Amino acid sequence: MNAAIKRPILCRDDLSFTKRDDEDRLINWPRYNKGAPADWKKGIACFDGEVAELAAHDETEAFHAIQFAIADMGGRSTCLETGFIDRVARAAVIGLRAMRNGTQRFEPKDSEEA
Repeated sequence: MNAAIKRPILCRDDLSFTKRDDEDRLINWPRYNKGAPADWKKGIACFDGEVAELAAHDETEAFHAIQFAIADMGGRSTCLETGFIDRVARAAVIGLRAMRNGTQRFEPKDSEEA
């Protein structure tokens, strides 16, 4: 039995939760995303696995993956939301970089998820 060969995640096109539309535009988080994680732990795995791997290769691509996915999930973006999302995405990339360099992951005091 052949195991599926895992392709490296080098750009947003390689993420499991993105796709291209009929005009070849990248959809960062499709509405009613059938390929999206169906539960919390799968969502965490998407970020901890795919987005972390992308950040290790290209932090700017990871920043955009986080930024645009969050904006697309919300369905609307005013300047307030896009400014907030920008800072969250930047902080996430810094956190991913820190974890690659050995920093311990943050866990809220009452966190049940690892």
